[in-house]
Amino acid sequence: MPEAEHRLLHDLSSLEERFADEKFAAEVYRALTERRWYRPGEPEMTVALSWRRAAEVVNGLRRDVGKEELPLFQSGREGELSNTVRDELGRLGWASEPLDTSRHDEAHVTDPPSAPPPDTGARQKRDRETPG
Repeated sequence: MPEAEHRLLHDLSSLEERFADEKFAAEVYRALTERRWYRPGEPEMTVALSWRRAAEVVNGLRRDVGKEELPLFQSGREGELSNTVRDELGRLGWASEPLDTSRHDEAHVTDPPSAPPPDTGARQKRDRETPG
């Protein structure tokens, strides 16, 4: 995990109790998507989470406080930054700006690629052997 992502997750975990509130959790999800988060004065502390990763982070924090996961991934209003989340993360030293999706950003964190399904090789072999 990149250091900036690790630091952001650590800082979010300090707000752990707030994640019991569904409204706050949804606001954090939206704020973590389509945005670049950084610590002013620390250029290496820049991170932009994918929608899926943002949902995993928020739901992980909800599980930590004994709450059910929310259907956050692609739930709408991605990139929206509420005053509450801006203030909470700002108090922890983070600032944000909209993510420039017109170019690749090294700070963008996605999930590592998954392994192919176990029957992929056999299925591909069958497809090649089947007369078309």
